[in-house]
Amino acid sequence: MTWDEVRKLYPDQFVKFKIVESRIEENKEHVDEVAIIKAIQDGKEAMKDFIQRKEGEYIYSTKNEKIIIDLVKHIGIRRSV
Repeated sequence: MTWDEVRKLYPDQFVKFKIVESRIEENKEHVDEVAIIKAIQDGKEAMKDFIQRKEGEYIYSTKNEKIIIDLVKHIGIRRSV
């Protein structure tokens, strides 16, 4: 399902989803298609789901026109002995 379709079905709500299709441009992941897990009416419930989400699951507001995720590379710190 595209993000535009999700926004029409669940206006002004949070949704929990998995990414089906995306593309990476300049360290940002632009999400094109998602698989909806559930719609969330309440902000408190959205926060609870966010804390308990599994790897690969996202919580996002349908107020946002697009889903763009900043990709962050983890840089390790080395200790010299």
